[in-house]
Amino acid sequence: MTIWMPELRGRSGPKYQAIVDAIADAVAQGDLTPGTKLPPQRNLAYDLGVTLGTVTRAYQELERSGMARGEVGRGTFITAPAGRVERTAAPTPSLSENIDALRSSVDMVPSPYNSLYGTDFMGSEGLELASNYPLTQGVGALTQRAVERINHEAVWDAVSRYQAHNGLRPHLEAGAQWLSGLGVESKPSDILIAPGGQAATQIALMALAQPGDLIVAEALSWPGITVTAAPLGLRVEGLAMDEDGLIPDAFEQACRDRAPRLLYLLPTLQNPTTSIMPETRRRQIAEIARKYGVFIIEDDVYGFLLGQVPTPVHCLAPDITVYVTSLSKAVSPGLRVGYLIVPHGRMASFVGALRSSTLMASPITVEIASEMIRGGEADEMMDMQRREVESRQQELMRRLGHLNPRTHPRSLHAWMPVPAGFTGPEFRTRLLERGVSVTPGKAFVMDDRHRPDHPHVRICLGAEHDRQRLDRALAIIAEVATANSAQPTTYI
Repeated sequence: MTIWMPELRGRSGPKYQAIVDAIADAVAQGDLTPGTKLPPQRNLAYDLGVTLGTVTRAYQELERSGMARGEVGRGTFITAPAGRVERTAAPTPSLSENIDALRSSVDMVPSPYNSLYGTDFMGSEGLELASNYPLTQGVGALTQRAVERINHEAVWDAVSRYQAHNGLRPHLEAGAQWLSGLGVESKPSDILIAPGGQAATQIALMALAQPGDLIVAEALSWPGITVTAAPLGLRVEGLAMDEDGLIPDAFEQACRDRAPRLLYLLPTLQNPTTSIMPETRRRQIAEIARKYGVFIIEDDVYGFLLGQVPTPVHCLAPDITVYVTSLSKAVSPGLRVGYLIVPHGRMASFVGALRSSTLMASPITVEIASEMIRGGEADEMMDMQRREVESRQQELMRRLGHLNPRTHPRSLHAWMPVPAGFTGPEFRTRLLERGVSVTPGKAFVMDDRHRPDHPHVRICLGAEHDRQRLDRALAIIAEVATANSAQPTTYI
C-alpha cells in the first residue's frame, strides 16, 4: 500500500477539489503511476483533518474523470498514466450535493468509544458492524411531517426559553404516552427528561451515588456504564451471569460482602448477549435489591423492539428502580431525548443532577420528539425497525447460523463466538483487513474475574443501512471464519 499523502497547502477552492488537484499533479509528475493504491478514505480523511464526505467526493471525481477506479473490498487505484489526466473546474456544489456530503461526513465524528470498541481503523471498504446504531430509513420525512404541524411562532417561542424544573407539562405528558406504549405506566410528575439515554444514566448515578460508591452490573454489559461512572468517582464491578442474565445468588453475595449502592441492569435484549431475563428472575433481583437497600437502574433502550415486553423491573419495585429509556434507538439518534421514571420522593435530587450536568434537555428537540409521539410518527419508526430487524436477523442466520451466534429475531445485534482457529484479536484483525469492523468481546467485560471462557464479537445490524453492504459484510465474516480450522487459544 502506498504511503503517498496529498499536499493541500496553497491550494484554493473546495477541499475535495484540492485533493483531486493534488492527486492529478502527482500523477502528472509520475509520483503516482497506474495501479498505485490510494489511501483508504477514512485514513486519508483523518490524516488531512477533513470529513469522510470530502474524501469520498474527491475519489468520486477521480473516478468520473477516469483518473482512478474503485474496487469493492480492495480500495481505489490510479488508472490514468501521466500526461493523460483531464483537469476539470470545480463546480459550485448543489444543495443535494451538500446534503450528500453532510450525510457521508457523519461517520467521521470523533467518538470516545472508538478505542474502547476497537474501531479506530477501518478497511477501505468501511463496512460498519461495530456500532449499535438503529435503522433510520424514512425518519427524515416523518420528522418533517411532525415539524410542519408545530411550525408556529408561538410554539418556537415557548420552547426557546430556559425551562423550569423537569420540563414542560405537554412534554412530560408525551413522555408518559411513550412509556405507556412500552408497558410502563407513570405519572408525568414522576418523569424527568434528559438529553439522551446516556445522559439519563449519568443523572441517575449523580442523584443516587457518591464518589467511592460501588456500582454492580452484569459481567458483560454496556461499556458506557464504566465511561459514565469513572468521572464521578464510582467503581464498577461485574457479577456472574448465565443465559438468563444476572444470577440472583451472585447479586446477593455481592450485596452481603461489598454493599453496592446501585445495580445497573439491562434485562431486555441485553447488550451484548441479547438475553431476556425471565419475570421470575426479575422478581428475585428486585427482592434482593430491596432487602439490602440497593437502587436499580433499569436500562430499557432495546425493549421497544419486542412489541410485547416482559414486565419491567420498575413495575415490580418502583420505589427503588430508576427506569431509563430513550428515543435515540427507537426513533432517531438525532432526537437526543431520554426519559427517566424517578422513584417517589427523589425528584429533587434528580433535577439537581440534571441542572448541574446538562442543565436541561433541548426544549426544541423535545418538542419535535413529543409531536412525533403524539402524531404517531414515533410508532411508525418503531414498527419499521421491528420489521427490518427481523429481516436482517434472517440474513444473519442464513450467512452465519453455522457459527452459532447468540441472538434474538428482534435484536439489533448478535453475540457470536470467535470461530475455531482464531484468538479474538486475530479474528477482528482479519475482518478489518477485509474492511469489516465488529466489536471485540473484551469491550463488554466489566470484571476480569468473569471473562467468558471463549472469545466473542458483537455484530451490529443497524449501522449499515444499505442491505447490500450489510449482506456483503456478513458474507465476508463467513468467508474469514472458514479460513482456519484449528482450535482457538486463550480469550483476549
